[in-house]
Amino acid sequence: MENRTAERVLAQIRKQPSLEQFMELLCSPGLGPRMGKVEQKFVCNMLRGIYEKRSLNLTEIAKGLNEQISLHATHKRLSRNLDDPQLTQNLENRLLKLAATAVGPDTRLIVHVYDLNKKYAKKMEFMDRLESDSAASYRVCEILASDEGTDHYIPLITRVWSNQVPGFQSDADEIKKAAHQVMAATENRGLFYFDDASVDAIQLVPFLEDEDIDFISMTRNIGPTVLWRNEITTPQMLVEQVETRYAKTMFKLVPEGLLFPSPTDMGLFMHAGSLPVKSPVTQRPLSVIALRTKSNFDNETATPLLTSRTNLRSRKALMGLLDSFLSMQDVIAAHRTLRESFDPENFRVLTYGRLQLLITLLQAVLKYEAALACTVSLGDHLFAAKPHTGEIERTYLLPEHLQNTQSASLSQDARAAS
Repeated sequence: MENRTAERVLAQIRKQPSLEQFMELLCSPGLGPRMGKVEQKFVCNMLRGIYEKRSLNLTEIAKGLNEQISLHATHKRLSRNLDDPQLTQNLENRLLKLAATAVGPDTRLIVHVYDLNKKYAKKMEFMDRLESDSAASYRVCEILASDEGTDHYIPLITRVWSNQVPGFQSDADEIKKAAHQVMAATENRGLFYFDDASVDAIQLVPFLEDEDIDFISMTRNIGPTVLWRNEITTPQMLVEQVETRYAKTMFKLVPEGLLFPSPTDMGLFMHAGSLPVKSPVTQRPLSVIALRTKSNFDNETATPLLTSRTNLRSRKALMGLLDSFLSMQDVIAAHRTLRESFDPENFRVLTYGRLQLLITLLQAVLKYEAALACTVSLGDHLFAAKPHTGEIERTYLLPEHLQNTQSASLSQDARAAS
């Protein structure tokens, strides 16, 4: 009966998404332990306040509720109800259960880590202050589900930690705990894509031996070792041994000021190949992928990737996996823009437990906006099979037929503006 209730509400949401319907589903009995009226009211108040005020600041959230009592009293009630670790776990599991059915065997499970900074904070519990008070922060791991080729994604889980929390072992351990929570909910479906810009290569080591977790990641820096021809080596050392038999041309949109003074579309000739290797500890079969890129602007560079996928003997299998990996940055960028629109660093809670529940509530709002209301657009793709359009600099000559198309498009835009 409870499951049928959840399915009925979910069917309604798919037809006409609204925040009220989402909140009804999230608190429904079919998703987890029954929530009391006080808990339900608190969760709905917080989600409504965060959504309306685009803020994690309790004062702002309280203002958005417009209760017929003093603002101080509303603020105090919200703060008191945030101190509930069981509710944090309940909501986290409910959010995962909601998204699990959308994850298939090849769904990307994108792992991204960032710092939640709180400048000059001195009284916050377990704040990491290794460098200075101005750099005080917590660490946050997000895992996003996305099918390659679609413009939508689903936030799955957000995990907060600090190296000052009792029992802390390592960042890698916290990331692995988040990954196992996701795998338990999805019944081991999906492929983990590690964002090498935020997840250090050395943090991949625990995943090499874990045969329940499929993964792919770049390993630019010193990271895990692998076994090749009975010798222990690194993916970086094996790049020159890989025959890169498959090739294609791609176009990378480089933001203003990164490599060039203005936004630039950089033409890249890419060729790739793979080499079978094993984990040196468990003998688990793995693959090292060599990705070579060359442009008119730069010399050829070779970048290693490491993956648990082993059947990469065809162009479709190998280049398809690389295309999917390169496009995950579009999802990360879109989600970062959405998350930052709520100014998450403006939170003002003093205890670690309250912060954990606050971030879980933010995740619920982000899930609603990204996956149900579909207010998020991936925008321009960082890597594309065709030249990016618009008035941008290029490192290549634009084909004549595309020049004519672009000129016509710009003329139409000019007429519309006038």
